[in-house]
Amino acid sequence: MTGRGSDRNYLVVIGDIRGSRELPNRAELQKLMEDGLDSINDEFSDALVSGFVITLGDEFQGLLGRPEDAMPVLAALDSVLARAIPLRYGLGWGTVSTEIRDLAVGMDGPCFHNAREAVERGKRDDRWATAMGFGEDDQTINALLRMGGDVRARWTDVQRETVEQARKTRTQREGAASRGVHESAVSQALKAAMHESLLEAESAAAALMSRHGEAGSGGRGDREEAR
Repeated sequence: MTGRGSDRNYLVVIGDIRGSRELPNRAELQKLMEDGLDSINDEFSDALVSGFVITLGDEFQGLLGRPEDAMPVLAALDSVLARAIPLRYGLGWGTVSTEIRDLAVGMDGPCFHNAREAVERGKRDDRWATAMGFGEDDQTINALLRMGGDVRARWTDVQRETVEQARKTRTQREGAASRGVHESAVSQALKAAMHESLLEAESAAAALMSRHGEAGSGGRGDREEAR
């Protein structure tokens, strides 16, 4: 337990497995989720106020201090988990009414309620990610998220691998060298994957969400200050 919530806002990210009842080897998938979430918690330790943790068997959630961090976190979650586990996400912006904990479990507040409603809306509309709590910006953010989800749904395995590698390298040449392919092959795969359009949509969504952030908000700093 790290301290009490305050009047400032946080962003809850809920990950929900699509069609979980139909998936085989659920025990194996849960272990994959646990390992994947551990790696995300390490990678984004500075952004996370409360680390990702499995909550309902078919879901996991984490708590961010800056809403604009949602887009790189979602991309990383997809990279680590989505090949084996079909996921949808609910994002909820708002306050926390209870104790802030190291892991995002046993807490409550408007941000959690908004994230839960976002997940339910995503289920009804079959969306990759849905956000709530940003007021009049919800509609535009969700349109950008929907576009991003539709683009991802059309990726081939090669396109997905190329996009993921492109996010980790500074240039296409580095990406091509790391995969042992020609630079032109990387360029063609990124174009077919609509990579530049996706990055623009993600940047626009992050910019809209960041307008609702508060000065000085953050992840690790919030946890240490609350102790």
